[in-house]
Amino acid sequence: MSIKDEHARPAVLLNPLEGDPTDADSHIGGPVLWPIDEPWPVCDGTTHDGAPGELPFVGAVQLYRRDFPELPFPDGTDVLQVFLCTVYHELPHAYGPDVRLVWRDSTTVVELIEEEPEPAVQEELYVPTVNVLEPIRYAEHPDKVSGGTKIGGWTAWWQSEPVEFRCTDCGAVQRQTLSLATHEPSGDDVEWVFGREGNLNVFTCPQDVRHPVTVHVD
Repeated sequence: MSIKDEHARPAVLLNPLEGDPTDADSHIGGPVLWPIDEPWPVCDGTTHDGAPGELPFVGAVQLYRRDFPELPFPDGTDVLQVFLCTVYHELPHAYGPDVRLVWRDSTTVVELIEEEPEPAVQEELYVPTVNVLEPIRYAEHPDKVSGGTKIGGWTAWWQSEPVEFRCTDCGAVQRQTLSLATHEPSGDDVEWVFGREGNLNVFTCPQDVRHPVTVHVD
């Protein structure tokens, strides 16, 4: 095996395209599978930069295990839901939206929420358009990193030097699980903008993805 192959990481380019997904689909910006008897996720506002008080998170990405088995789903879960608080935040490694991950068992959702809450204020540059996904799977090398929205792979460090993040619960070195991109290789952008037209990267703990995540905008 060559040195190049040893450094290859599996990656999935989500390749978003404008569409009309349902809560039963993997998507960006569409309706999420959320039970009526579970409180909607709320940002407490402690890291808001200018926005007042608590705000509901906005459903941004939904990924089913059947479509994306590459994700590190905990036992008993089959869908990852990614929420953004769509105002400016002063985070330890990012200035932008905050992120909440929900790993869910879709079979336990019997009755859906009637209407998803909308924040009273938000920055439109953090709100995605509605897209279906046509994934492209490939092996990514550190010398040729895609800047598109993707699962896994290498981090596109293009505005800062590479940084190693550690889990605040257990100390394990975190790994990029999901990267949301301002620009897609296809040219079909989602119309959100992170930083100086870069990527919002979500790092999770390899020991337990339910440990606190690290959000980094580059």
